[in-house]
Amino acid sequence: MSSLFTLLLWAWLMASSFIISGHMVAYASPIATSALRFLLAMLMMLPALWFSWQRAKLNKTEQFRALFASRQRLFHYVVISGALVGFFIGLFVALQSTTPLNTSVLYTLVPLMGVMITRVWLKEMAPLWRVVGFVLGSIGAMTVLFSTQGSSTQDFPIQGNDGFQWHSGDYIFVGACFLLALHVVSVQKWGRSLGALSGAFMIMLFGSLWLLPIALIWGELDQVQWMAQGFWLNILYLTVFTTLFTFVLQQRLVMTVGASRLLAISYTIPVWVALFTALTQSRLLSLVDWPFVAGLVLLGVALFLIDGNLHKVKIADGSNSTAK
Repeated sequence: MSSLFTLLLWAWLMASSFIISGHMVAYASPIATSALRFLLAMLMMLPALWFSWQRAKLNKTEQFRALFASRQRLFHYVVISGALVGFFIGLFVALQSTTPLNTSVLYTLVPLMGVMITRVWLKEMAPLWRVVGFVLGSIGAMTVLFSTQGSSTQDFPIQGNDGFQWHSGDYIFVGACFLLALHVVSVQKWGRSLGALSGAFMIMLFGSLWLLPIALIWGELDQVQWMAQGFWLNILYLTVFTTLFTFVLQQRLVMTVGASRLLAISYTIPVWVALFTALTQSRLLSLVDWPFVAGLVLLGVALFLIDGNLHKVKIADGSNSTAK
């Protein structure tokens, strides 16, 4: 499987997460949804991890103990998962005083933040053309967002009819975006000691430990519609496809193609969201206008500048052994 296809699959699954999470609002609070998807994903991952060890003829008990043998590794995954949980909490808090359009636009700054964190923390200097590519990617993603969502601003009273306006919640979401970029870069920095399955399991485990007390206090669990069929259909999709699969894919991609390429492909997420939304609403032709096309062109140029030879990179199979 080529890296380009895997990257696009990751981006498509991430885009579907935004859409399905919107449907979940009718059944549970965002905090409750996040806690449940992390917890269910962790419980589903455990037998998969167990089976992978058995298939590799490894001692399962020894491998499981090895996951927690290093205090330094535990600290690393507490930080990795904490940064991810911080992004989700920041998003939920920010939406109380800003709009979905604003958060979508600010989300396009995550790759640029990732470049800056990589430069300061990992001491990796990106070439000038790659930095230009990230800037063009942000501009292209914003252009796509404004061309497809600008007409929906009337649905949000706080937004008015003047397009993007800065709100107090945007300060919070900028911080949340920084945490998300920190999460991806920290996986590249610290995640090489574990395979994709083991690393994803540790993120889900500590993510659950971060989220459960938050959900018990602020998750409005008494309002969750446990008996609704739509609740379980949506939460299972979020758990299996946009948590289990995306975490494993992210672990492999960060280790094989790098955090910058993973962050770069996230520029295409607004495109997938726009295409899926237009398709379900039978207005696909409405996207055929110059701002949307211009945004696509900018995204194409940006991805080429960031890594024009991306299609040549191949995924390397990682080991899930933890006991060395």
